[in-house]
This record gives sequence, C-alpha cells and structure tokens, in this order.
Amino acid sequence: MGHEDSNSTNQASPRVDRSLLSRFLTTSGNFFFRVRDGLFPFIFLGLAILTRPGWFFGNQVLGRIVIGIGIATALAGQFFRLAVIGFAYIQRGGKEGRIHADDLVVRGFYAHCRNPMYVGNFLIAVGMCLIYGSLWVFVLVVPFFAFVYLSIVTAEEEYLFKRFGRQYEEYTRRVNRFVPDFRGIRESLAGFRFDWKKSLRSEYGTIFGLLSGMIILNLWRTYYFHGLEAKGEEIFLVLLFIPLVLFYAVVRYLKKSRRLGS
Repeated sequence: MGHEDSNSTNQASPRVDRSLLSRFLTTSGNFFFRVRDGLFPFIFLGLAILTRPGWFFGNQVLGRIVIGIGIATALAGQFFRLAVIGFAYIQRGGKEGRIHADDLVVRGFYAHCRNPMYVGNFLIAVGMCLIYGSLWVFVLVVPFFAFVYLSIVTAEEEYLFKRFGRQYEEYTRRVNRFVPDFRGIRESLAGFRFDWKKSLRSEYGTIFGLLSGMIILNLWRTYYFHGLEAKGEEIFLVLLFIPLVLFYAVVRYLKKSRRLGS
C-alpha cells in the first residue's frame, strides 16, 4: 500500500479478482487490518499460557542454534522495517480503522517490493517462533501469520486497484508482492537521505516490544527448564529490562517534545 501520485484516481480501474477465495481473503484482511497492532502480543501471550517452550526435536544443542537463528531473523525483520521507514515510507494507519491511502508510493524500497513492511513483520514473527523453541508452535503459528499478512495485502490490493486503477496494475507487474528484488536498490535510494529520526520515532515502540518479547521468552524458557537453579541467568535477563525501559522513556520524551521532528 502506498502513496505518491494521486492523479491516477480518474483512470479506469482494472477488473478486481472477485473469486470466492479472494473475497474470503479480503474479508479476513479487513478484520486483521483493524486488529493488527494487538495481534503480536495477543498471539505470543496466548502461546505462553497455552503451550510450553521446548528444544527443536528435543535436542538442546540444535535448539540453541535455532534460537540464535530466530534472534537473527527477528532482528533482520526489525532492521528492514527501520530501513524502509527511514527512506520512503507509506502511512498504513488507515482511516477510522479501514484501509486508506491518499497517494501511491513506488519509490525507495517500494520499487523492489510492494509490501516491505509486512515482509519485516513476517520475519519478526518467524524469529519469535524460533526463539520459543517449540516445533509445534513454529508449524502452527508461522502459517497463521502468513495467512494474516496475505489477507491484509489482498484487502489492500483490492482497495488500491479501485483507488489508483491502471497505475497500480502496472506497478504490480513490475514489482513483486512479497519477495524483494534488490537489483538496482542503490539507484533507487540515491535520491533519499536516511531519516533516522523519523525511523526512530516511528519504530521505538516496536523495538521495545520486540526486545521485551525476546527477553520474556528466554526468561520463561530458563525458568521452565531450570526453575530457580539458574538464578544468575534469570537475574541477568531481568536486568536487561533496565536499559530497554530507559531507551523507551528517552525516545518517547524526545518524540513528545518534538526533538525527533514531527
């Protein structure tokens, strides 16, 4: 979903796919779009209540490797989101809980992937599932998030086809829906200057939530497998919240005082 050239709104819209599957995905996507901000914490809180952490295939060595891969994957998703926001970013807040866009963005990372923010979100979801360590959680939750983002994107695409017509149709022919094609990325970003202030003020809450989730999952796993015997490791994990909370408080203050711009 994007925003750059609104003159195309008077163009004839191409025919939108109205198959049963498409209608189902669109309906689901409109629902998930409204609740998307609370979806991550709701799902992972439910996991903590209803399931138990584990080691992949019951192997602790393999499990620790998978956890490391999970941390790297989730952080990659977060850094990707930061990069997208810092260059050319589209506002996805919608209007009154519904999908909305004034313009169409096709520059920056959006010249290489139509939904880079959702790609980042999906990487975070995959990473968090790997960190949890349960094979069943990975098998069940990752496909669920894939369905969620496919649904949201399907709903957004229907809106954008109707809103921007042939311009959006041509854009979909040039750029992949999810898989980024980074050929020519340097040229695409050459006209931009990375705005770290915008990136930080937009993402500090997501960063806080992601890092907090990582700490909580590792703390829960440590307590589940070792109880209070691993007190030193548990205290260390708890102490990690101190700089994290300070980071959140400082950035929030700078944002509210407009020292990070507006």
